[in-house]
Amino acid sequence: MKNQRATAVFYLILAGIGLGTAWYFNTAAIMGQENLLTAWFTTNADLVLAFDLFIVAFAVAPFILIEGKRLKMKNRWLYIALSGITAVAFTFPLFLAMRALRMQSIALAGGRLETHTIHKHRVDVWVPGDLNPETPVLVMHDGKNLFMPEHSTFGATWGLLDALKPDSRGNRRIRGERTPLIIGVWQIDDSSRINELGPQQLVDNHPEILDMLSPAMQPTSRVMMSDAYHALIVEEILPFLAKRHSLKLEASRTAIAGSSMGGLASLYGLAKYPHVYGTALAYSTHWPFGMQLAVDGLAEMLPAPGKNRIWTDCGTIELDALYPPMHEKFVALMRDKGYATDEQFIGAIYPNTGHSETWWAGRVEHPINWWLNPNEPKSNLTDREWVGLPQ
Repeated sequence: MKNQRATAVFYLILAGIGLGTAWYFNTAAIMGQENLLTAWFTTNADLVLAFDLFIVAFAVAPFILIEGKRLKMKNRWLYIALSGITAVAFTFPLFLAMRALRMQSIALAGGRLETHTIHKHRVDVWVPGDLNPETPVLVMHDGKNLFMPEHSTFGATWGLLDALKPDSRGNRRIRGERTPLIIGVWQIDDSSRINELGPQQLVDNHPEILDMLSPAMQPTSRVMMSDAYHALIVEEILPFLAKRHSLKLEASRTAIAGSSMGGLASLYGLAKYPHVYGTALAYSTHWPFGMQLAVDGLAEMLPAPGKNRIWTDCGTIELDALYPPMHEKFVALMRDKGYATDEQFIGAIYPNTGHSETWWAGRVEHPINWWLNPNEPKSNLTDREWVGLPQ
């Protein structure tokens, strides 16, 4: 995205030079009573430059019209009309600058990305173009994997920007009357991810949970930081962004989401702050962190049904192949707790899907649409598969 902005600046500088030189030398020629038309054809050298300009101008005009139409740029004819009273050296670089900005806008689904650093945490924020005080807010963990492939751990993202872009018919995969502002909170570093995302109260109550982890999952420190991490989001990040963007935060319009350990962190965040988050969206919830202790502990910690909604899901291959038995136990506990299926709770299984950003990108809109529109969801209780409204 920075490259597109830099490209636009470069072309705008060229356009400024083109306009300045055109007006300066045109004014000098007029003041000197020079005949501009005959000067173009006086010598062979003049003819070379004249035909060079004419051929470029005739090539530029259809390019502006065709490319402008492809990118749905407005006032395409204006660039051509202005060429007659200014200079192609001004209008063509100007068009290229606006084209670069338009391509950036398309890549960012009509919104913009901004980056902040708050207490050693990078925070990427996608701001929708139709922002208003009642814009929904979605907080997501593992922020580096959300938007830009060059930042992602494995070079793939959640595909959020693609899901937010309208297709040729103007339909988007992520729907809703209001497009959410999306906050991607980065972890301090990979070595502290377990410490920040693992539910601290579970570990405090059952220190043996850390001993149950595989060697590859063992954190470098046994000091859990998730309570401080969630407090940072609730007490600093959300208020800062609410003030910056004039948002009226309400639990009914605020959700927390993540995958794997981020799924556990989302359920834990809702358990700790049910008055802040109305909804938790947990993709491929990593129940092996604590096994039955996590299933029972989180089910007990989560608030009684009424004001909150919960989505949890899993696949059936790769790492997700370990999840379905524990997933089903959690689903049963939430039903026993009183959460109504579809309206308040979804426990979805996606057969033949696995555990990576590529898989989550394939269904990223399902939980978000369920959060944004209570009339969106329906679950197939026979197959335990998500059915959703037609895309």
